[in-house]
Amino acid sequence: MMKNRWPEAYKVIETLENAGFEAYVVGGAVRDFVRHQHANDVDVTTNATPNEVKRLFPHTIDVGIEHGTVLVVLKETIEVTTFRSEATYTDFRRPDAVTFVRSLAEDLQRRDFTMNAMALTKTDELIDYFGGREDIEKEVIRAVGDPHQRFSEDALRMLRAIRFSAQLNYSLHVDTMEAIQSLHHLIAHVSMERVKVELEKIWISDYVGNGMHLFVSSYLADNFQGDWTTYRDSWERFSSFGNTANGWAYFALMQSSTDLGPMLSFYKCSNAEKAHVKHIVAAVDQLAKGYWSPYNYFQFTEDVLIAATSYAKELKKIDTSYTPEQIKQAKAAIPISSVKDIVVNGNDLMKWTQKKRGPWIREAMEKITLGIVAGKLKNDRKMIQEWFLSEYINVDY
Repeated sequence: MMKNRWPEAYKVIETLENAGFEAYVVGGAVRDFVRHQHANDVDVTTNATPNEVKRLFPHTIDVGIEHGTVLVVLKETIEVTTFRSEATYTDFRRPDAVTFVRSLAEDLQRRDFTMNAMALTKTDELIDYFGGREDIEKEVIRAVGDPHQRFSEDALRMLRAIRFSAQLNYSLHVDTMEAIQSLHHLIAHVSMERVKVELEKIWISDYVGNGMHLFVSSYLADNFQGDWTTYRDSWERFSSFGNTANGWAYFALMQSSTDLGPMLSFYKCSNAEKAHVKHIVAAVDQLAKGYWSPYNYFQFTEDVLIAATSYAKELKKIDTSYTPEQIKQAKAAIPISSVKDIVVNGNDLMKWTQKKRGPWIREAMEKITLGIVAGKLKNDRKMIQEWFLSEYINVDY
């Protein structure tokens, strides 16, 4: 018994077995076990009903009890789900009804892909009814049973197949790929929020090019806004730099339209993500004009500038020599990092001029900011006051 691998999960299994039930590790943890990879999240399946599970453990949380899932809280939280079968999926996403069953084989056959349809006993005995180990050895993603049925049950599985390819560098089994190409239109039944999550997981994967190539060739991309095909091969050289919002910026730079707001709203991007995309696009546009000014270094974050340098080169063929270290040094050379660092504010300007608050304050503060950033004005209260009065004392607002 390999108790050191997943000690809390094995405690759950032992408790269930001691009570007369079956229990196994399932899901991604088993897949990673076969691949000799470390797994963080470990799920358990059992023939015990949710109420039977709850009676065996003093601390549980109901998270999806109607679907058979209970969280068992030990030193770690273990998700425990009852063996189940599922009825029809009229919305192509969730089962209309769930039936608890006593057979592990019946539970595993409802799962998406063979590599995810294996189980492991606490003594490391692999239970593999559908050839998951062989498919892992072949580096193939294959649907369990009839792929048309699996994808008709849950259309998100089609995009999950693409995402697994990007994460694992696996190919899609020919029958699985053909089923996706045939049923790609069903992805329209999946909420955009779920689609967005899967796309972003692709963008932070090790084999982004694989995933995006399949996203297009499977015809899934045809169901979504934007040009996914013209720069398809450019995803091979994409780096997210650890930020999923950079994927949206990269995609935005592929578009012929400059009005990106509606498209980003279609994909349910947050206001913060939209602002990030806007900054990267603006930084790339500035590079297209020749170079970044000191104000650009002040205006954009280091992360934006590093991403913009990479994307300008890959998508716009702009030959830039900016390195991350040069960007960091240029940012450090700017006297202020934000407007909040300026030693005067609008109240000071009103006091000096005896003028009422108005749009003129914003214009004046922008000029003060530009002067400081460009090195023409020191961030010193007295010097700013002298400069301001000489520039504005006779200006009529």
